[in-house]
Amino acid sequence: MAAAAMAVRRNRERRQKIAQQRADNKHFVDDVMKTWDHTKTGDLQIDELQAWLSASCNENQPVSEAEAKWVIYMVNGAPDTRDKKDEELTTSSVNTAKTDSQYASKVAQAVQPGELPKALEHFMAYKKAKGTIESTFAKFDSDASGALDMAQLGKLLVELNEGLPVSEEETRWVMEHADVLGSNSITKPELIIAISLWYSHFDKSQSVGMGGSGCSPCSVQ
Repeated sequence: MAAAAMAVRRNRERRQKIAQQRADNKHFVDDVMKTWDHTKTGDLQIDELQAWLSASCNENQPVSEAEAKWVIYMVNGAPDTRDKKDEELTTSSVNTAKTDSQYASKVAQAVQPGELPKALEHFMAYKKAKGTIESTFAKFDSDASGALDMAQLGKLLVELNEGLPVSEEETRWVMEHADVLGSNSITKPELIIAISLWYSHFDKSQSVGMGGSGCSPCSVQ
């Protein structure tokens, strides 16, 4: 009897905690939207997201467009890439000189109210890893342009692949899918996407000795 009563009490406390978390989230979301939705569109556009992240959790330091788009990408997920990889690598479009991202226009341009807690979580994780990202980026950004071109990205992928060759087609595929800004290059936030795509779609070094049975499920969080 006592055990049953305790179970009921714990279940009630759990429901109360969930209800409180939902209330806290609603208050948080309402406050952010009231303060930063300047265009009154019911969501945060790119520039509004930049302003909110800068003021709220980046010590008023500027948040770049690339960083804001990376947050949106992480919140919404990549536009369907996994199932189309093999098909795309065999099409003539991959072998052309065109490197414009096919996916830049498909990435959402705003964060919805319900996505704000997750957006903040991803940005804070990015901030925590920024030092590592910048050191890795600097190693391959040989011209200090602030972005990696195809050749520089290819060198980075070879290192990720433990020195094994990476084809131009594979490099181009990663570029097209990670270049969410559509700039024909990889910025620092996009580097996380590029590395994640590499490990989830190719990563030959992880399949050596396994008969090439598949790619590693590993991805950068």
